Amino acid sequence: MQNATFEAEIALKIARGVSVASALVIFAFFSFAFVDPFFHKANPQEFIFFRVIVITIALAVLMLSVSPLRALPWVMRLLGFLIVTDAGYGVSRLTLMTGGVQSPYWTMLMLTFFGGSMVLRFSAFEAFFIYALQVVIYAFVMLNGGESFTHPAFLTSVGGITVALAVTVTGNWYIRKLERVDFELRKSLAVANERLQRSVGELEYQNQQTELKHLQDKLWLAHDLHDTVGAQLSQICVIVENDREIPRVHLGVLAHAALENVRNFAHILKGEEKIDSLRAQLLKVKQSFVALGRYEISFDEPLEEITIEAFSLLHIERILAEWTANIIRHSHARRIAFGVRERREVILLWFFQDRPAFTWRGVAERGGLKGIAERARQIGAQAQIRSHREGALFLLRIKNKQGDNG
Repeated sequence: MQNATFEAEIALKIARGVSVASALVIFAFFSFAFVDPFFHKANPQEFIFFRVIVITIALAVLMLSVSPLRALPWVMRLLGFLIVTDAGYGVSRLTLMTGGVQSPYWTMLMLTFFGGSMVLRFSAFEAFFIYALQVVIYAFVMLNGGESFTHPAFLTSVGGITVALAVTVTGNWYIRKLERVDFELRKSLAVANERLQRSVGELEYQNQQTELKHLQDKLWLAHDLHDTVGAQLSQICVIVENDREIPRVHLGVLAHAALENVRNFAHILKGEEKIDSLRAQLLKVKQSFVALGRYEISFDEPLEEITIEAFSLLHIERILAEWTANIIRHSHARRIAFGVRERREVILLWFFQDRPAFTWRGVAERGGLKGIAERARQIGAQAQIRSHREGALFLLRIKNKQGDNG
């Protein structure tokens, strides 16, 4: 495929070269007509008639080279052979007309070779074939015109033209090689540019992803502030607004917990996040409910610490904060029970309240439940709310990775 592309490029250059070569032949045979009278070797009309024939052929080739036929590579190669042969035979014939092998005109054949190699991008084989044919034509015209093949001038002219042939073929081979190298370099440069553009695109994409993650982190931080500190401040407001006398120690517990969470957020911003164990988190939930003084609390405390990875603990902490905030703000419950049970494949975290609530299957598009659903999804957990004994039961099922490894 790549070689075909190179050949197509060469074909285009040959098509352009045929036009240029034709124009040069027309110019050369017209301009050198002013030298003919100085030879005194032939009838002037004969010179004019022959030059008209050569120029007419060159003009026809020029017209064909700019026609729709230029799209056909094999046609352009034939026209290239024709224009070289037109010039070669023209020089050979004029050499015979102006003195034969003694005429200086034969040197113009060397000029034809060199000029052709510059404008016509033939391969080495094609160049050898077409230019060797011109040597044969020259020798035939001279010998057919009465020249002796042993004449020193004939041997000199043929020898000079043959050397020009060798130089021309070598030049065509070297130029084609340079064009191949140039093509490969441009191809490599195009590939490098494409890779560079792709790399720049990937870098831009990575920067966009980094910026998006930063925005998501900010959004999560805002949610966390709402779910934790906001929930604790809500509890403090409930205590302050409660008509009953509540010991100041409960208020102090909540205020201390809120302050600790603020400090935790400061650690998060500095990359030094502190995450409590699940047991410690549930004890804090119990303390916050007790501090309110309006609930009958039953906590099924685990006998042993349940091992959960830090990432999951972080999201569980936020889920607990959001759910306790929902109970405080929206529930009129008097009795609350909660706890955790560990099984081989799942860790079950549950909350019971003695007031009915809506049924929820763990999908939400807005509000606090959306935050719970999203955090549960992040850790591969499932959250739901269902009716239970004239109350409501909140369940969070967390995959037990320790049990899986066991």
